[in-house]
This record gives sequence, C-alpha cells and structure tokens, in this order.
Amino acid sequence: MTGLVTCGKIHLCPVCSAKIRAARSEEIDTITGAWQEAGHGLAMMTLTLRHYRRMPLGTTRKRERSGLVAVQHDAWITAFGSRAGKMWQRLQNDHGVIGYVRVWECTQGGNGWHPHFHVLLFLDRPWTRDRADAFEAAARDRWLRSVQKAGGYRPNDRGVKVDVPRPEDARQFSRYLFKNQDGKARFERWTPGAELARADLKTGQQDGSRMPFEVAQGAAAGLADDVPLWHEYEYAAHGIRAMYWSNGLRALLADLVDLDDRSDEEIAAEDVGGEGLALIPAETWYRAVIRHRGRSLDLLKAAEAGGAWAVRGLVESWGLVWGRDVLDAPPPPAN
Repeated sequence: MTGLVTCGKIHLCPVCSAKIRAARSEEIDTITGAWQEAGHGLAMMTLTLRHYRRMPLGTTRKRERSGLVAVQHDAWITAFGSRAGKMWQRLQNDHGVIGYVRVWECTQGGNGWHPHFHVLLFLDRPWTRDRADAFEAAARDRWLRSVQKAGGYRPNDRGVKVDVPRPEDARQFSRYLFKNQDGKARFERWTPGAELARADLKTGQQDGSRMPFEVAQGAAAGLADDVPLWHEYEYAAHGIRAMYWSNGLRALLADLVDLDDRSDEEIAAEDVGGEGLALIPAETWYRAVIRHRGRSLDLLKAAEAGGAWAVRGLVESWGLVWGRDVLDAPPPPAN
C-alpha cells in the first residue's frame, strides 16, 4: 500500500501494528541470531497476574492509575525496574543476565483481561535447565511480593515462567517472541522476533481467549459485548510501551549487528511495495469477511502461503463469486 496516512499506534491500529511489529520482529531475529553465534545465551521469562472476569483492565495514565495494567507496571518497577534495588542487580550478575527486552501483551477471555509481559533475557552464557530453575525461583519470589505490594492478588506458581531453548532449537528460538499464532507453540516452532513483536498475527487459545484485534473485529461487526470491551482496551493501552529495552543493551548489540533505529511512526509511514492479489469491495469486506471471526486472518495466511490462487480458493469456499464479490487486482501503476 502506498500514499496512506498512518497513525503509528501499535496497540490500536491493525495496519500500523502489522508494519511495526514485522519490522521489530525482523530486528529481534537478526539480533538473537548474532547473539547466539557469538556464544551467548537467551531465555524467556513470562510474567502474569491472577485475574478474574469482573476486574477492570484499568490505565497507567497519571493520576488515574488503576486496574490490572497499573498493578502489572507498578509490580514490574519494584521487582525488576527502577526501584528493584541491589538484590535485583545481584541476581542478574549471579546468573549472567546482560540485559533484556520486555514486551507487553494482553488477551481477553472467560476470566477477563489478561495482561502479561514477555521478557527476553540476554545471557552471557547459555543456561542449563538447573540454572534457569534457580533464576525462575528467585524471580518468582520478587514478582509475587511486588504484585501484592502493588495491590494485586498473589499470583500462583505459574505467575513466573522461565524457558530456555534446547541447543538444537537455538536457531528457531526467535519465533517465541512475536508469533505464536495458535497460542500453544513450543520453542521448536518459535523465534524470538515472532513471539515478542507479532501480536497482530496471534489468535486466542482454545479456551476462548482472544487477542485485542479479535475483540475489535467483534465490535466492528456490532457485537454488543465487544463494543465496551474494545473501548476499555483502547483507553487502557494508551501510553503503554509495546517494547522496552533495558539500559545499555542496544549500545552493546550495536557492536554485533546494524540496528533499526526508526521510530514506530517512521516504520508505519513507510510505503510498502508488493503485488496486488485481489480487490475486495467494501461491501464484501464488511458483509462476508469482517463479520465472520477469523476470516481476515485466514485471508492473510492464504495470501502469504499461496498468493492469488489461494486467496481465490478461500473466498470461493465462503460462497463468494470471483469477478462479482471479489475482483482481480488492478494492474500496478506505470512508472
């Protein structure tokens, strides 16, 4: 697409989100590959909260801090952030943690909103499972106490999980951060870039949980319950960093690879070339695609996997007529 006005809102705009997350995912994949080639290690720490259906998602806005996201961010600050103190520094030093990338993610399901952090740990040397377990136990103790101090319910033992790749899976580890499309992928199917950055490609799990853009899809289709849910998420996501780098890590990584220093707004505004596969009129889009859960994502997958023929086969399986409901893509403009 070219010539479009962009907003650069990674949490709220599916178009800008896809472009930004794709760029961040590619950068993470490049970085983690070079990091491992240099003999270093990686681990993934996931931090979750205990939550219930009627608990509000809340906000981190000044003088309005409330709900789950406020608990989550305040707990982070005291457990691993600016007020973590010398014990956190000692824990990092003892386990060879050089730095981290923290990514915020949120789903919605039967137990309400589920905000959580994925934290990619950059290690001086690869961890054994025993070393990962020792770090996990210490991190869990810090997280549980910090969540309670921030006003949240004490998380259960699954509130902190630390994973490490098997040596033979190291090159696939980057999928863990941004993709995880089915919600239950294992390391051998992940890369850090995909699990961290590609929340736009994720779908909820089989327990009924949904990603925010699936909630937005329901709201756009006029589902009464999804309209207030999307408004709640829209207000809560304001000002939340999608990705945060620990101090000094990017400067260290710059010695290994060329980093992408573009802002989210610059990435979103960049024209993306490509070949048109089909033209879907607005009437067809809203009637036959957006109102059916999962169809927009299925369309994207078909386009990526098989091009125009796969797209045509998919839309015809929905009962649409090619040439009437969906049209051939117009030819590219002449230079």
